[in-house]
Amino acid sequence: MCRITPQSLCRALVVTAGCLAALAAVQPATSAQEKTTLRRVEIVGLQRLSSDQVIATSGLRVGDLIDAPSIDAAAARLMNSGWFKSVNYRVHIDDADTTVIFDVAEKTASTNPAASDTFGTISWSGNRALTNQELTNAFGLRAGDAVTRPKIDQSLEAVRRAYARQGYINAQITESSTRDATPRRVNYQFMVTEGRQYRMGTLTIMGLTPADTRSLKSKWTLTSGAVYDDSYSDQYRTSVLRPFVASLAQRTGARSKYEISTKPDIQKQTVDVIITFR
Repeated sequence: MCRITPQSLCRALVVTAGCLAALAAVQPATSAQEKTTLRRVEIVGLQRLSSDQVIATSGLRVGDLIDAPSIDAAAARLMNSGWFKSVNYRVHIDDADTTVIFDVAEKTASTNPAASDTFGTISWSGNRALTNQELTNAFGLRAGDAVTRPKIDQSLEAVRRAYARQGYINAQITESSTRDATPRRVNYQFMVTEGRQYRMGTLTIMGLTPADTRSLKSKWTLTSGAVYDDSYSDQYRTSVLRPFVASLAQRTGARSKYEISTKPDIQKQTVDVIITFR
């Protein structure tokens, strides 16, 4: 496993390249100089961030040709995001196909409220797409509410989801706080880095007949080029896919399984959605 920390980033980039070269050397068909096709990216160790956020930030895209320097650059982008204390990666190579697995340790939040603390004031900075009131409404906690670390984390995740519904799938939130001694209140200040707004790319449905594929595509209303709504896939799953699977089971006698995956394109600022039936 190759490890990157803030204190050892430059040195680690040299080491990681060596690690990948050593790994590739044990694969008879693949040399360290050859590029392989990226088939999968996995993120291990997430607590608050989503895999889609992290993969998009890495810049890696399934289907691209990659080598040691490109994986090192992806790991560096993750460290530079400010989200992590450390980033490690492992690489699995099967013929010319590659799976990259990032093991990450998220930075801990800056405040760990005491049991008797209550929520005080809240302020936002850096936000443009959403107003202060919209962010506060999404956050949910109000002055006088009891605060715990899980409550703060859940509230911040609700804010990230609010951004993701507007296409800002990589929004970052930096937390700081001050404490009033009497009463025991914690006042929070959040700085938002919204990132770029993503739009819907293409919808791909695999594993069905052409007629069923056309039917499902006709019910997908998030059109190409529209602002990407990260919650739309869940709505589509509930309102369209579940009834379709039940109907398909009646027709065929077998209950199909499916998977919804997303593929952000950091250059085009789009998100492709892939629905695979098995």
